[in-house]
Amino acid sequence: EDIINFFYLFYQAVRDVIQYIFESTIMKVDPSLAAKYADATTILITITAILIIFEVFTAAKKILRVIVILGWVLLILSIIIGVIMH
Repeated sequence: EDIINFFYLFYQAVRDVIQYIFESTIMKVDPSLAAKYADATTILITITAILIIFEVFTAAKKILRVIVILGWVLLILSIIIGVIMH
């Protein structure tokens, strides 16, 4: 429950910062629009962050997969060469 509260507070803080930026820059004429667009922007930032995390782990998994395959191939080759040369 504490973790959920932490993420909620973090989400609200990000939303408040975005809303403040909108109110003080591009939406000076109608600051009431800032809340609506801050919500949408925060949701998109959250989804984008999750996507980036997935991409990083997917790339890491691909690299790790290549390393494991190369490791097994090199091990098998060294065993075969070691047995043949001995």
